[in-house]
Amino acid sequence: MIGELEAGRERLLSAPASRRLLSLLRQRLQSITRNIYIVRHIPEQYEELYDILVDGTTIVYVELPRDASSTEIVFEKSSVKEYLDAHRRMTKPDRRKLELALELAQQ
Repeated sequence: MIGELEAGRERLLSAPASRRLLSLLRQRLQSITRNIYIVRHIPEQYEELYDILVDGTTIVYVELPRDASSTEIVFEKSSVKEYLDAHRRMTKPDRRKLELALELAQQ
């Protein structure tokens, strides 16, 4: 799972397909470091859903439409505690993935 988190971070930071998402994160958060992990990604028919841990303190929820011309982007920012409170019924693998991402972010 650690490898999956690290590979996701590298894809987000360097893959051409992730430029739109990375640009959105930089624009909305003003500045971000390489300390960024995708803790949940759900590809749907019309959009991509992401929960992203940023700098070990903030979780950003993004609904990114597949149609690049669409301006209907959902972007919600919360603390890790707020995120955990809102997602009390997370599956064990999802909770473990978040815990590992938090550990990696602290290194």
